[in-house]
Amino acid sequence: MKIQDIGERKVIEKIWSFIGRDNEDEDVHFLPLGERYILLAIDTINENFHFERWWDPELIGRFLVDINLSDIAAKNGAPREFMASFSLPGDVDQDWIISLVKGINEEGSKYGVTFQGGDLKESGKISLTGLAIGEVEMGKEFRRSGAKPGDFVYVTSPIGRVERGIVNYYNSSGDYRWILDIKPRFDALEIMRKYRVTSCIDNSDGLYKSLGLISKLSNVGISIENDVSVDARDEAERELFFSLGGDYELIFTSPDRISEFPLVGRVTEGSGVFDTNGRAVNTLGYDHFSPNISNIKKRGK
Repeated sequence: MKIQDIGERKVIEKIWSFIGRDNEDEDVHFLPLGERYILLAIDTINENFHFERWWDPELIGRFLVDINLSDIAAKNGAPREFMASFSLPGDVDQDWIISLVKGINEEGSKYGVTFQGGDLKESGKISLTGLAIGEVEMGKEFRRSGAKPGDFVYVTSPIGRVERGIVNYYNSSGDYRWILDIKPRFDALEIMRKYRVTSCIDNSDGLYKSLGLISKLSNVGISIENDVSVDARDEAERELFFSLGGDYELIFTSPDRISEFPLVGRVTEGSGVFDTNGRAVNTLGYDHFSPNISNIKKRGK
């Protein structure tokens, strides 16, 4: 069976079934070291799938750093170092590479992260992999599991700004820079640490999918009670924004009432995710092996 027929999640399950142990099901790998965890986050972006070669390489480099650091932020971690692997066709201009590295180096510096180089290989298309290394004190890390019935569900900012940019771009009516214009929410952590956070995930693959993961790993249900979208023109577009993701906001649960962030809903007994109308939602979200972009083109017009 082709992986496009079973989807990303099933592929992951089959890999870990073959290995013979449980998947961490986390944004990062937690490596115990004394009284701290070393956090290892890795992510890849590919030409013609996540970016185009004619896009500004400096912005692509910044984006590569940000999507990896976002996973560190989602675990309440402090980022320390960054490494990268570049697979490149021989006809890529050297100035393109220097601009890419400039973006990586400068973006990392914003967060106190040192770029430590990596690997360089030949390839038919450009493929870029980033490895972010961070740390967090044991007992203070955020995980995807841990949500409890009665908890509130929050997101660090309304959803839709980047999602709107993605929809517009793939309908030939927007600037690609909106897709790359994200930031890891370390600034939000300063507020979140004042409260009891029981679970957390970043919104890379859609609100529905993110809540579905928290629901599954915490063995709880989640009820979406408020429309936390921005700039959605109708209900169908709101659902598209909630399915799409890409803004890398932090979605988290807490028993505390928090006024600084939009309230998404509540954690309940049971299982599954339910929308504002009470209907169970499809928590597939963005899947790397499904034709999502075609769906965006069809639904985002």
